[in-house]
Amino acid sequence: MRLPKNNYELNEIFRNLETPNVFQFKGEYFVDMLTSLPSLRKFLHRKVFYHEKNRVLGYNVLLKNMIWGRFFLEEGICKEMDSIKAVVINYNKPENSFISNRIIDYVRCIKENTLYLGRFNYLLRGKFFFLGYFSLLKVK
Repeated sequence: MRLPKNNYELNEIFRNLETPNVFQFKGEYFVDMLTSLPSLRKFLHRKVFYHEKNRVLGYNVLLKNMIWGRFFLEEGICKEMDSIKAVVINYNKPENSFISNRIIDYVRCIKENTLYLGRFNYLLRGKFFFLGYFSLLKVK
């Protein structure tokens, strides 16, 4: 599925998607920034999700094995989008840098276990700033 590259259309799509279950996420997904920021897809940007002690955890990978940005998943509310439910990818973990631990992503489901749409946000001075949309596509 080809997704649009503008925030207006993606806002409408995001609002109308289903909220995934946190435990749907497992394995590797390609990350493609759709708006605002340049995509790192050409550097094989992926998110890896795994289950541990009844939680879903993960990290980002560039190229073959450059790991950065560890995170955990939780159920949440995307207040900026009329308080709709979403899965939250939360980077607030002690092993992250002071820059990456302020990232919060909101994710909704386009096609279960295959394709998701996310909103990339950054916490600065107690306020979240929307930085763009991204897709997550399951690596086959």
